[in-house]
Amino acid sequence: MIPEPTNDRARAPAAKSGMVLIMALLMIGMLAMFGSAAALRTAMDLREGGAERVARASYRVSEAGTISVLSLATQMQAGFGDYVNAKTNKTLTLTDVGDTVLNLAAKDGSFGAELAAVGNVTFDTAVQGSDAAAAVPGYDAGRYCFRTYQMVTTAKLGAASPKNLQESLAAGQSQLQSSMTVGPVPCAH
Repeated sequence: MIPEPTNDRARAPAAKSGMVLIMALLMIGMLAMFGSAAALRTAMDLREGGAERVARASYRVSEAGTISVLSLATQMQAGFGDYVNAKTNKTLTLTDVGDTVLNLAAKDGSFGAELAAVGNVTFDTAVQGSDAAAAVPGYDAGRYCFRTYQMVTTAKLGAASPKNLQESLAAGQSQLQSSMTVGPVPCAH
């Protein structure tokens, strides 16, 4: 009796192909995990970049508000203190200095291209001034003085009460503190 030949060689390819299938599935699973991790990281980077862009834009709006109030004070000189005192809470708004300060419609690199998607863009500048003006050497001490004002400009971007994540990401606020001296103006007696 001759023993029948075993077919070990025939079984080997079937076992190997099963192992290859398992390895291929593991590799595909790992690649899918790495791909989703990369997509999640990219989405987080985009949100971070958007928030940073809104923060920079908010600061520039604060700066524009401060500069526009400085310009208004320069134009009004002695009447600036009375103008501010007549305002509610001694606060000047975008409307008080002229809405052309933030030209949101321009496409020439001004605020328009940067802030068009944010929605509402405005600022408030609270002005605190001393009633007593100081005399300055070189000027007629009884007639001319300089007045110093402290300002806090708050820029407000986006919806005041965001309704969803996208509105929250597009909203921003920043403050800029500064002081200015206006004069020479006639001293109040």
